[in-house]
Amino acid sequence: MSVVRTERNGKIAEVVLNRPDKLNAFNDELFTTYEEALAELGADDSVSVIIVRGEGRAFSVGWDVSKPPSGNGYAHRTAHEDWLRLRGHIRAFSAVFDVPKPVVAAVHGYCMGGATLIPACADLAVVGDDTKIAWPVLPIGGGMLGPMTMYAIGPKKAKELSYTAGSHMMGPEAARRGWANYSVPETAVLDKAREVATEIAKTPLDMLEIKKRAANDVLVRQGFRETLDNCAGWDALIHTSAGNRWMSGQLSEMGISAARAWYAEGGSLTR
Repeated sequence: MSVVRTERNGKIAEVVLNRPDKLNAFNDELFTTYEEALAELGADDSVSVIIVRGEGRAFSVGWDVSKPPSGNGYAHRTAHEDWLRLRGHIRAFSAVFDVPKPVVAAVHGYCMGGATLIPACADLAVVGDDTKIAWPVLPIGGGMLGPMTMYAIGPKKAKELSYTAGSHMMGPEAARRGWANYSVPETAVLDKAREVATEIAKTPLDMLEIKKRAANDVLVRQGFRETLDNCAGWDALIHTSAGNRWMSGQLSEMGISAARAWYAEGGSLTR
């Protein structure tokens, strides 16, 4: 079974993250296949609008940490190796910004960690009222989500979410703050995304591509692209910090569920 499924309906195509048993967590295979699917649809003149969505109970819970690094986490990866790895991940997450046609993110269930970059970089987003848009439950990494979220919700709230592990927004708040266009009942997310895409698809494709380039040009001149590029460096830097190495070591030793409970109970305050 492919980890990414592509569905077509006239001028609208859907890219479906298809690891429902892992809540669509990204691993190397999903990163690669997802990028390839977007690139193929971006080059297909029969497609005017792309919807990105997740199969099963969640849009995506971000990086797959079911098998955390051994030892004390990132200690065995150099900063340069980490930077190269992260650049590839950012390229995949932000591919919806670079694909030449409009992308609508249909977000339901959970959208966590690095996966939040997809709706943040998409042209439009529809979220569920009960959708949880969440930061990592442990303070591991941190040079990526905060800076990119500022463009949608402003620096004060973005910093609060970034500084506080396990912080989150629910769908209505995400729409109210401008992170999403609409918040609707969970069962209506895909229908609303398809409705929006159908209206967009009425505009000729060449005009849509020009409109997207014009709109993205404003963001680029505001530093959006430069911020994306710099995120890999900041995240690689934080991975070399003593605090991050210690936290990733706790995760490796305990596993995600136990480490989450330990952190929530204030275990990290004993360091």
